[in-house]
Amino acid sequence: MKSARQDVDSLWKKYLTGKPIKLRNLLVEHYRPLVHMMAARLAQKLPAQISYDEICSAGYDGLMEAVQAYDPCHKAKFETFCQQRIHGAVMDWLRSLDGQSRTVRSFEKQRMLSKEALDSALGRPPTEEEIAQKMGIGGDRFSELSRLSRLGHEVHLSAVQNDDNNHRGSPGGWDVSDSSAVDPSQRISRQMLTDYIARGLNREERLALILYYVEGLTMAEIGLVLDLSESRVSQIHKDVINRLRRRFKDEVAEMVA
Repeated sequence: MKSARQDVDSLWKKYLTGKPIKLRNLLVEHYRPLVHMMAARLAQKLPAQISYDEICSAGYDGLMEAVQAYDPCHKAKFETFCQQRIHGAVMDWLRSLDGQSRTVRSFEKQRMLSKEALDSALGRPPTEEEIAQKMGIGGDRFSELSRLSRLGHEVHLSAVQNDDNNHRGSPGGWDVSDSSAVDPSQRISRQMLTDYIARGLNREERLALILYYVEGLTMAEIGLVLDLSESRVSQIHKDVINRLRRRFKDEVAEMVA
């Protein structure tokens, strides 16, 4: 029986002959843990508004680009090459948020002034449609800027910037045909459940739970990501589970009382 290393080497050989999308997606699936581990590290340095799932989503762009661009003739290990691309893709996404934040701040100021003017003129709170019309902004654009405003993304790139500015300038989107793709509603439901369960936990505790139960990392692997000993991760896990048991026991008791 071939080893896992032989299996992935064989997959690379088949993929490089014609680079079919199906085999590319299999390679992306195989290297997904690289995205998860980098996302976990970056999540500890970024503002709380930037979710782990959002970082992963940006990282997958870098992973897919790395698979498509990798040339084994250059002798560099794919894992090393890939991590640089993942990090670069996340940084590109964060830069786009930083640029958006200036636009959003300008939008918030204009919206406030327009709302105050309409309040006075109409004698009642204006609707969003009326505010958008007053600002001269289309409905779709107004909704998108309002959404970004609610998210409150204020990203400081210095927190995660590394010394390697040697990054690519490639398109940010990918057209991936995947008949087995998960329904977006399932992802949203999972995120809502994760947020509910992790309510009140600090970032370290939250990441430990996500990496263990969602991403399937071992305690030792989580320790490497969070820069903690395996025994410390195990203790965090035990403490959090005990607290969650007490919390949910109390909440159930309140519901049936």
